[in-house]
Amino acid sequence: MLARARIVMIALAAALLGLALCHDAEAQTLTLGQFQHPKAPKDLEFNKTYLLGVTDGLIAYNSGLDDKLFCTPGPVPKITFDQASDIIIHWARKTSGSGNIAVTHALLYGLRAAYPCR
Repeated sequence: MLARARIVMIALAAALLGLALCHDAEAQTLTLGQFQHPKAPKDLEFNKTYLLGVTDGLIAYNSGLDDKLFCTPGPVPKITFDQASDIIIHWARKTSGSGNIAVTHALLYGLRAAYPCR
């Protein structure tokens, strides 16, 4: 019985420690409106880094699919920050009310429109 109580106490302590460590961590989703209108130079740098990470992630995910979501030209898909930014801005202009959509979704929809698979 004593060993079981010890295990419960250790599990409870680990759970509380995990909650304490995660308390200040928040997921950050960048919306298209925030991307288009950064409030400070720091935000502009964050937006650039965020978009590059999202772009690389979507390309990596897409490369592992049998049915591709988009088909970039060339043997090695590479999209620069300027290209990704142009893609989402172009998609946003064609879509009304897109300011609250996540940049990740806007980029995916924009990539599908810019690089459709035949």
